Amino acid sequence: MSPGGRPIRAALFDLDGTLVDSLETIADAMSQALRVHGHAVSPADIIPRIGPPMNVMAQEVARVGEAEAEAINADYLRIYHDEFIHLTPARAGAEPLLRFLHAEGVLLGIVTNKVEAGAHRMLEVQGWTDLFASVAGRDTSKAKPDPEAALYVLRILGVRPAEAVLVGDTEFDVRCGSAAGLAMTIGITGSRTAQDLRARGASHIVKHLDEVAPLLLGAGARA
Repeated sequence: MSPGGRPIRAALFDLDGTLVDSLETIADAMSQALRVHGHAVSPADIIPRIGPPMNVMAQEVARVGEAEAEAINADYLRIYHDEFIHLTPARAGAEPLLRFLHAEGVLLGIVTNKVEAGAHRMLEVQGWTDLFASVAGRDTSKAKPDPEAALYVLRILGVRPAEAVLVGDTEFDVRCGSAAGLAMTIGITGSRTAQDLRARGASHIVKHLDEVAPLLLGAGARA
C-alpha cells in the first residue's frame, strides 16, 4: 500500500546492481573497451561510477570527447554482449521477489540505462522475459535520472505514478523515481550507501531484495 493509501499496481526495477550482480562483468568489459582505445582504467575504478550511460562514463573516466566516447561505448557493447552478459548471476532474492509480485498481480517494468536490446538480452539470460510487461532502455525514451524514463513505462502499463514504485541501487535510479512522483522510491544498498541514496531522493532503503515485498504489499508479504 502506498503512503497515500492507494494500492501499489506497478513495480519498476533497475537491472544492473539491482536485479542482477553485473557490476564486475560490466566493469571488466568497460576496462577492456577503454584499453582498446589506449586508456588504462581498472575495473575497480569503474565500479563506483556505474549508473549513467556508458558513453557518458567514458567521457568522465578517460576525459575524451563525444565521438571517442561513442566509439568506446560501441566496443564496450560488443565485448560485453559477446563475452560477459551470459555470465551474469541474478542478485540474491531477485527470482523469488519477481515471481511473487507477478503472481500477486503487480505489473513489472524495467527502467535501465542499458540500451533496450541489452535489457531484453539480460532478461532472456535470467529467464525473466515472461515477467515484465514493459522494458525501457536509455535509447527507448530518456536516460535516468530523467523522470521520463519511468513515466514512459508507466504509460505503457496504464498506471499512475501514485500507484507505482521504483527500485534501484544508484542516485540515477532514486532521482528518476523521486522526480517522477512515484509512491515510493526504494534504494538498495551495495554500490551506494544508504546515506547517499537518501540524499538523492530515496524514500525507503533496503539492504536485501527480501525487504521489498513487505514495503509494497504489507508486513505479511514474503516472496
